[in-house]
Amino acid sequence: MKTLVVIRTPFQAWLVQRVLEKEKVVNFDLVYFTQNNSEEDKYYYNQLTLKAARADYIFVKPKRFDIISHMFFRLKANKWYKNANYTSVIFASINALVPNSLISKHRKAKLITFDDGAANIVSKGIFCNESSSIRFRTYRFLIGTVPLNVIKKRISYHYTMYRLYDNIIENERLRYIDCFNKNNDNKSNITKTYFIGAPFKETMSQEQISRLENYVKNLKVDFYITHPRERKNLNIGVEVLNKYGRIAEEAIIADAGDCPIILIGWFSTVMLNIGPLCESRIVLLPKDSLQTPELFELSKKAGCTPILI
Repeated sequence: MKTLVVIRTPFQAWLVQRVLEKEKVVNFDLVYFTQNNSEEDKYYYNQLTLKAARADYIFVKPKRFDIISHMFFRLKANKWYKNANYTSVIFASINALVPNSLISKHRKAKLITFDDGAANIVSKGIFCNESSSIRFRTYRFLIGTVPLNVIKKRISYHYTMYRLYDNIIENERLRYIDCFNKNNDNKSNITKTYFIGAPFKETMSQEQISRLENYVKNLKVDFYITHPRERKNLNIGVEVLNKYGRIAEEAIIADAGDCPIILIGWFSTVMLNIGPLCESRIVLLPKDSLQTPELFELSKKAGCTPILI
């Protein structure tokens, strides 16, 4: 019996290790897709390869036309389409074209999914709304991807860190993982404040980004936590924390030590994941974004303080 694990981000690579433990998987192959080739990608890929029977790191630089990137991924992953002997498949990015098509090739394998961060609980997000454009349908045809509703029906169960929220499938098929629990150690009197970076250009206009920069400049922030897909940090005059290849959650916990933690940033996975360890979490949302009303409510539900800017 063998499992195929398909990964696309450092957070997925970190979380899947907990899923493998829960599933008691000892024999698995690994395929890691990335367009970033970040320090975090390589750090967690190397962790997983220590346990994997076979592993493949597939890096494709972003191309001017994204269909070219998808085709390169498909060609580099071709050998993984030929082995149909897996009894189970574990992956998170149900919307990603090549990983989706690879999973669909192994249609007889048991399908186990897990969270890909906050996108899993946003009703207007990428896992709940599939594009109907001609371009996307053409891509799906060329790559061999199946619709989201088809892949969701096939899921045996889904591992999530978010107990209070609806996910991509109904609650009966959800299984829960608690990764960051509050401890009762004595805390320092000195707090540490972290600004959580994000691929802001993917979600905000330049005018919204400028408002965010101007707002954060007036706050006391100790460290800037960069995101693996963040091409250019915000100009807020804050020192960047060296994460040593770790995801933001692990880097913040290690740096904070016994100091109370304050997080500031856009609505993100980090805000949710280490919430129990934080003294406060401030979510900054653009007042003129279509996503803001839902993210505002999700932030309050998570115990954060949402602020419109």
